[in-house]
Amino acid sequence: MSTHRRRPRALWWALAILVPTVVAGAWVVWFSPWLSVEDVQVVVSGEAPESAGEFPVGDVEAVIEVPEGTPLVRVPADAIVARVSALPQVATVQVVRQWPRTLVIDVQRRTPVAAAVGAEGYDLVDLEGMVVTAVEQQPTDLPLVAATGAGLPAALAVAAQLPVDLRGATDVIEATTRNDVTLILRDGSQVVWGDADRSELKADVLQALLSPQWDRYNVSAPTAPTTSNSGESDPIVDDVAAVG
Repeated sequence: MSTHRRRPRALWWALAILVPTVVAGAWVVWFSPWLSVEDVQVVVSGEAPESAGEFPVGDVEAVIEVPEGTPLVRVPADAIVARVSALPQVATVQVVRQWPRTLVIDVQRRTPVAAAVGAEGYDLVDLEGMVVTAVEQQPTDLPLVAATGAGLPAALAVAAQLPVDLRGATDVIEATTRNDVTLILRDGSQVVWGDADRSELKADVLQALLSPQWDRYNVSAPTAPTTSNSGESDPIVDDVAAVG
């Protein structure tokens, strides 16, 4: 009898200790100032050309909208992600809680790969055609895309795959279909690129062929490229077996 009586009594004692402990712990996490937001950090990753300028960290800070003293666990992460993602220079964003009192906004910036004529100046656009930012002058480190219809995504795909130095050496990328991408270099040379397939190999081949002797290149078939001069009638088939 005494054993049976002690068990309920021990259970009541355990509950008397456990319940207040749980309640106190919940209060500390959800309502107390001890685990509230004291520091908000914006961390930006990703590269962008110089013409894109500095990433506007202030724009991110302006839309976070977390009052100081908000318990870290009650920060509306989904709402913050939605607001920050709406900024044109943001590709992705994550909200990370670093206990006890720090909130980290981890931003991946969009990378402009080309420029396009805009309403006032030039729009810098990424691979998806999203306008990242606008500048007054045509950038010298990005090509201008002059493409229509199905040629636009093909031109952007080529721009995104160009090595940095070749991208900067390209003045205009033209295309009307996915198969007729053409590069106009800043020295006036013309490069028939074809489609966006094997762009890395095409870039390697073109860089191996570039010479003041030529102003016409065709790398649409990168294993059998041709070069010519605008004053000549017949192109020269080049041996690039060592490239790629």
